[in-house]
Amino acid sequence: MRFDDGSAEVPGGIEEPVRRVLVVGAGIAGLTVANALHQAGVDYAVLEARPRMGGRLHTVDLAGSPVDLGGSWLHHPSGNPLRRFAELAGVDCHPGNPLPTLTAYDVATRQWLDPTEAEQTLAGDLDDFTAALGDLRRQLGADASATDGIEAFLATSGLAGRRLRRARQALRASVEADAAGAAEQQSLRWLWTQDEYDDDYFGDLPRPGYAAVVDAMGSGLDVRLEQPVVGVEVTDEGVSVTSESGETETGSHVVVAVPLGVLQSGRLTFTPPLPPERAQLVSRLGFGRYEKVVLRFAEPFWRETGWSHVVLFPPDPTQPAAWVFDLDAFGAGPVLACHVFHSATGRVSAPWPAGAVQWVTDQLAAVLGAPCPTPLAVAVTGWADDPFTGGAYTHVTPDSSDADVDRLGTPVGGRLLFAGEHTQSARLGYADGAMTSGIREAKRLLGAPAVTLGRTAGTG
Repeated sequence: MRFDDGSAEVPGGIEEPVRRVLVVGAGIAGLTVANALHQAGVDYAVLEARPRMGGRLHTVDLAGSPVDLGGSWLHHPSGNPLRRFAELAGVDCHPGNPLPTLTAYDVATRQWLDPTEAEQTLAGDLDDFTAALGDLRRQLGADASATDGIEAFLATSGLAGRRLRRARQALRASVEADAAGAAEQQSLRWLWTQDEYDDDYFGDLPRPGYAAVVDAMGSGLDVRLEQPVVGVEVTDEGVSVTSESGETETGSHVVVAVPLGVLQSGRLTFTPPLPPERAQLVSRLGFGRYEKVVLRFAEPFWRETGWSHVVLFPPDPTQPAAWVFDLDAFGAGPVLACHVFHSATGRVSAPWPAGAVQWVTDQLAAVLGAPCPTPLAVAVTGWADDPFTGGAYTHVTPDSSDADVDRLGTPVGGRLLFAGEHTQSARLGYADGAMTSGIREAKRLLGAPAVTLGRTAGTG
């Protein structure tokens, strides 16, 4: 299976020859690099801190139901290279668009929104805001935040009272869901500038979860698990990578494919240090929160009351709306997954899951008008507290730009390469963007306009 990164250009900037490549991180970006090198017969090794592959693509079994705690959808599937890889690798993918059956409930007023207002609040206001972005950018200037844009838009909307509150909460949710950061910390100028493939945004769901895609890309590769890398050294002759255990691997080149949050944390040191300009780019870009509270019940009781997917408008007017997805509608069993966006994630704590679960079930009780049944099993994410992640995914801050993101994808010194969703602006924040960054670096190492990806021999 031949893949490119959206261009036939062969990226350069590396020292020859390429003898052995070390890949730091077994997320989808690192696995893509390794898969391409494996197919081309180039020596490599992947060092992964966790006891599993996948990084922020993580499927768990929740009392018999497969649940994705990180990425869930193959967004805009038509033309999406990750969707194409999944199909060619035999991964079962099914449509998973919640919008046709999406409803909305105001927890503050204990009322369902009527269908007309729900449609306008969840889709119409968003469409109007999107259409107004050009004028808002010209009006507010290059340093404006997404919050500045939302408030300027709402000031001319004619909305008031509860309707105004809900519109604000819905727009904040859309902004913070898309880029995993507080709306105040996101650039209005660079908001929603990513490329889009065709078909629905929510697109397809791989079954039984993203683990199927990770396994298709990574099974059979030389991946050394539980090897957290703490140091990368680059010399004129090659590179060395040191793990926490003190074990060192050497090679001619290294591809650092860890999340931006790990680079920002300083837990990975570089010798010599990264150039000041590169270090400034790392610190200037944003890497925020997006968490999930997932509840597995004995029965899909919510269907008996006539709803499936629901948007909850919280009483706190400063918080974004929360999206609750009915995974039973997608064949995963009686599971509700509450997606919690940056400004509301203070309610969610992986070390104290009971508090997060209570927060969600209290809101569900308001929807039901009765106590919420006790879930059989729960999962509460803590991506921001995870030392091997440090957050969800990348956003452009008011003092940075898309060009800054692309600069993170350029080599340093001819032997130090970078991959990950944060190293390309075309699909910033998307799993397929991480994949294409891996293709880009494999093309660079192989000196080829495209690479071959596929299941390795003997993995089925």
